[in-house]
Amino acid sequence: MLQKELLENSDLDELEGLSVNEEKIETRRLRPLASFLDFDVSRRPTQAKDRVSKRKVYTGIALGITLIALGFLGNFGTIDNSLFAGKDSPLPSESANVFSASWLFVGLGLFLIATRLSLMLYGRDFFIGHKFAAVVIQKPFEQSQRMADSLTEYIGVRYRTRIVNVLGLTSFTQHIIDLQHPNETKTIPLYITKNGENISKKWEELARQMQKPAIFNTADGIIEIEPQDIQKTLPDMISEGKISVSDRNLYKIPRSFKIIEDAESCQIDPQIRDSAFSLSSGIICFSLFFGILFLSFVLHLPFSYFPILLVGSVFFIIVPAALFFRRKRVIISAQGIRIKSKWLFFPSIGFLIKPEQLEYNYVIHNSYDFKYTLVLGADGQTTHIGRGLPKEDLDWLRNFINAQIKHFMCDKKN
Repeated sequence: MLQKELLENSDLDELEGLSVNEEKIETRRLRPLASFLDFDVSRRPTQAKDRVSKRKVYTGIALGITLIALGFLGNFGTIDNSLFAGKDSPLPSESANVFSASWLFVGLGLFLIATRLSLMLYGRDFFIGHKFAAVVIQKPFEQSQRMADSLTEYIGVRYRTRIVNVLGLTSFTQHIIDLQHPNETKTIPLYITKNGENISKKWEELARQMQKPAIFNTADGIIEIEPQDIQKTLPDMISEGKISVSDRNLYKIPRSFKIIEDAESCQIDPQIRDSAFSLSSGIICFSLFFGILFLSFVLHLPFSYFPILLVGSVFFIIVPAALFFRRKRVIISAQGIRIKSKWLFFPSIGFLIKPEQLEYNYVIHNSYDFKYTLVLGADGQTTHIGRGLPKEDLDWLRNFINAQIKHFMCDKKN
């Protein structure tokens, strides 16, 4: 926890006591622990904490206790059957299977409880004064690491998004606004949310309060955005010439994309799968399918073998395959940009981003998986396209999309 004296005195001598000798400058953008944070910097000095929510911790502990209880109940059921052995009692091999599965539940439950309790020992505390800022990092079984620096060393107020994978099955987007320092361990999150609604307004507000430029990390480096331009739409920025569009090599289409054009629209099909469903999750589903079939055969389950085959193939083969091989389709027209997903060659209806909702179009480099992706920002909704493609292909795609926006949404409007 930050010392109380920080709120009473922002003196350089006092903050120097919090600094440490750093041998390495951390450039990786750190993952926030909190799923929601709203750091009030309208009045300074002020402080905030980054902690895993108690709800997540308690939910994990409750699930762990439930798994342990199920494991012990399974063991007791096996013991009872062995005491009263009769004609219908399970075979020794079946009892051993139940016993082993029961202890697996107990082990998983203990693992869940241990990991959730350890998360309570992690955390970061932040302090922002009038001239200086400080970060305190807490880790289990380690002494707190304290760092401080002058606010003049902070680059600006950065907006970024982060894709959060959930067990390799699905994902969601986290919106983060932070006070960026060249050393990322000193970067201070100001706003964290899953709901990106009015995120541009919040970004502009925080930039003005901190009296820092609004910045965005692209694959080519940091760009600064004037406060009055933060909430301007992408078509307006292109019309005003603040975002340039190059005609050079515009139709020198990389192999990574297929383009279909007509008078009313332009369709772009990235030739790469776009899914949070990982290969390891696919292998697990595939193994579960054959594992269920094997157990149903060995244990001589009373219901028919065909329904198991049908249901298992849907949930563990067809659905995972559709998730794994999902691709995106982008259609640009005067009405806006429609983003579709192709599920086993069948495109979905998707959703439409209207021209007045489009905010930005950049190529970024993800610091957590070291892959390039093109990101479209639209009224707080973030769409990643072509994640994993070469940077030069995504640079071409960014310019091509801007050219189509200019053609369909700017030139026709004028």
